[in-house]
Amino acid sequence: MKRVTGATTLRSINVQAESANVLTSAQQQIIDLLRQRHRITQGRDDDFNVRTQQEIAEAVTATSKIMALLLAAIAFVSLAVGGIGIMNIMLVSVTERTREIGIRMAVGAKGRDILLQFLTEAVTLSAVGGLIGIAVGIGVSRLLTLKFNWPTLTR
Repeated sequence: MKRVTGATTLRSINVQAESANVLTSAQQQIIDLLRQRHRITQGRDDDFNVRTQQEIAEAVTATSKIMALLLAAIAFVSLAVGGIGIMNIMLVSVTERTREIGIRMAVGAKGRDILLQFLTEAVTLSAVGGLIGIAVGIGVSRLLTLKFNWPTLTR
């Protein structure tokens, strides 16, 4: 090891227990042996880590949960920005169409009819944008699967 890599210490050791029943006992024996070999006196911190597969799996699960929360937060911000964008577009639309609104009211349209028209336009704009976003997302995930052989989940 010293000739090939120049290192004189081990980075990791893999150990397998006979069964899950003796896992904690084996882990404690390994810790005791390593403390003895490293000459670590009572009260001092270990200069090594001993982890079980379950601890590693729990760490990966915790990391996955944090990543999912982060992704959800980013999605929420994206939705909020999209909503503000639609609100601004509709504000500009109403401002530019004041003549049309005035003519419709002069002909006999009620305020709720005009409100319903603009709400319908806003919902349609949001729905079409959402459908386009879903289609682009599915397309990109399939492209990633084909190009890089990354597993993606599309339902």
